[in-house]
Amino acid sequence: MPMAMDDTEHEQQMLVQWCMAAQVFTESEFRQVIQRTYNTEEEEMEEIQPVVEQINSSMGAFSLELRSCMDQTTGTRKWALVNTNADAISTGATPYSASELVTLKTLVVGVFTEKMGNYSLSLHDALRIATKRNGTVAGTLTRAETESLIRKFCADGWLATDSDNGYVVLGDRSIIELQSFFNVGFADYIRLCSLCKEMATLGIVCMECMEAVHPYCANRLMSASAGQLSCPACNKHIPQLNKFGPGERGVPHALESVAGSVRGESVAASVRGESVGVEEPATQSIKKLRIEDSSDEE
Repeated sequence: MPMAMDDTEHEQQMLVQWCMAAQVFTESEFRQVIQRTYNTEEEEMEEIQPVVEQINSSMGAFSLELRSCMDQTTGTRKWALVNTNADAISTGATPYSASELVTLKTLVVGVFTEKMGNYSLSLHDALRIATKRNGTVAGTLTRAETESLIRKFCADGWLATDSDNGYVVLGDRSIIELQSFFNVGFADYIRLCSLCKEMATLGIVCMECMEAVHPYCANRLMSASAGQLSCPACNKHIPQLNKFGPGERGVPHALESVAGSVRGESVAASVRGESVGVEEPATQSIKKLRIEDSSDEE
């Protein structure tokens, strides 16, 4: 049964203030705060959706909304009170100066549009991009200033660092809050997990239909099918080598455009570098992308 609450405006305001201060929080943390705020026993609170709907109803006039995303590796759900405007990267990141906002947007866009489809940048590339002159607003940052600023963005949840490979990736706050920003300006770079339908910035791609699956969702599928991974969309086997994410081989976004006019098996052969007759230009373009990715100093 959903939790019944006779909430007051004061209690809801306290909860909203906590959400704003916490910035990004797990569902477990959210449940604990709801219980304390409304003095509700854990066994009485089977769902948090009524609370979410109440907050979203009252905060909609201020372009604020509670949204969540699933941790793509562990399945843990995380929440944030976000700005729903398309340019939330500017309106939501108000503690930053104008030049810091330009740098943040440059890094977020650089990570999201990384050409190999890994949604990540090496620290070297992130520093190189951020220290460039971004118009007349940002000016040129020193390496030390840039490293300090990247750490600040990571601490605030906009970016994160992959501890295993040392890459800069999108933080939970960006994935939750910048959905409208990505939808409006970068729709061609968005991947959705075929199983849970949430945005995927790491996982495995089915080269037959170009659908993606989160690592967590892939593990769920394999546990239900004796260790075999089949695409939820087309039922074809997905080889583990088709991974994207920090330090992976990657699946270039250009392939998704090619897949619109080329049969899936030909696209898959292009990635492997095999000869596919009339599709040879596709093979060449993918090889060119990989060469440029390793040597481009742009």
